[in-house]
Amino acid sequence: MNNIRIQLKLMKHYFIAATLVFVVGMILGAGFSESFQTFIESQLKALEQLTQSMADKPNPQWSMFWLIFWNNVLKTMLVIVLGAFFGILPLFFLLTNGLLLGYIGALSAHKESLLFVLKGIVPHGILEIPAIIIAAAFGMRLGVLMMKSLAALISPNRPNAYKEELLGFAKAIGPVVLVLVVTLTVAALIESTFTYWLVKS
Repeated sequence: MNNIRIQLKLMKHYFIAATLVFVVGMILGAGFSESFQTFIESQLKALEQLTQSMADKPNPQWSMFWLIFWNNVLKTMLVIVLGAFFGILPLFFLLTNGLLLGYIGALSAHKESLLFVLKGIVPHGILEIPAIIIAAAFGMRLGVLMMKSLAALISPNRPNAYKEELLGFAKAIGPVVLVLVVTLTVAALIESTFTYWLVKS
């Protein structure tokens, strides 16, 4: 437990950086979407196909829950693990998710209302968005730790303190992943039931 507290303190700047990247993505999606139109349209088309496939299921809400759950959990795990490649994937993940959220939010607010946007995002987003940011932040830190370790290998004269830092990080990952999975499970349940009902009402 003490190690987790230490790791969370060390993560402070990564949490801030991850949040800022996500916010930048939202701003770009809301105000400068024309520059990313091809990417946005391809992502929306994929989402539309998934939505249509769920509509044909006997219990669309249950199918929606599992789809949201597995999609979020798998992406979250990949963002952490593949962050080892210099933290590039977590940054891309944050930026693109912020971009899509900003675009969809701005478009929905224009077509419907700001209240409609809040109803469609806030109930589950209050859990899902922080979980995504936390996962990406851990992925970013893993990338930095791997770069430090590589630098220590290339330059043997450098102090090899990064092994201890990496070990402490690795010990904290298990509990963090467990909390993230539980959080994303609750978020998926809310999105497939309460958010679904709010948007339809």
